[in-house]
Amino acid sequence: MSNIHYLVECHPLMRVVVTAAVGLKLNPGDWVVLRFKGCEDVGIVRGYSEDPQAKAIAIREAEPEDIQAIEDKKIWEEESLAAFREIVKKYELPMKVVDVHAWADQQKIAFYFLSECRLDFRKLHKEISSMLGCRVVIKQIGTRDHARLIGGLGPCGRPLCCNAFLKEIRPISLRTARKQNLYVNPDKISGMCGRLLCCLRFEDDVLQAQYVTHEEPEELDEIGDD
Repeated sequence: MSNIHYLVECHPLMRVVVTAAVGLKLNPGDWVVLRFKGCEDVGIVRGYSEDPQAKAIAIREAEPEDIQAIEDKKIWEEESLAAFREIVKKYELPMKVVDVHAWADQQKIAFYFLSECRLDFRKLHKEISSMLGCRVVIKQIGTRDHARLIGGLGPCGRPLCCNAFLKEIRPISLRTARKQNLYVNPDKISGMCGRLLCCLRFEDDVLQAQYVTHEEPEELDEIGDD
């Protein structure tokens, strides 16, 4: 296997660090077939990863029939999602089911939901697993992940960073904004998800280095009207 690790996206909420099979060379934008935990899926290479722990193996480049499998599973995903929502309603669970992802070989399926509290969904898991006859994952996501899933425009008027290009969503605190001498009004520095803007971290590493070396941040030219 290769020593190079890649970040592969099988679904906006499922990005996996993978290593390539012997002799397989990959580039960002390539579609590949992954094998992990006894299942196979198809995903697109988003870039390289510095994470030393690969979770899956890219066994080969995807063929046209592999890409077609993504389309073929959509009907099953929709039917499974509808059944899942009915069971959620049956048990009166306070969750908002937002999406589903089935592996290309249809041996595993994941349901994603939002909730303001921790839930016990063991009965739900048992019933949907029995109904579908495959491995089932039920995963609670946060509002940042939901924003990445649906996309949209940020207050700057550009596509959301989390949806457009960020490989990972890292935590952000008000301290990050204070270090940049920003006016700390949460309403002004929060994104569509209601959390602090991801872009607040973009200058954080540079500022941190300046604080360590006691250098004064350089003044930046203003951008706007002359």
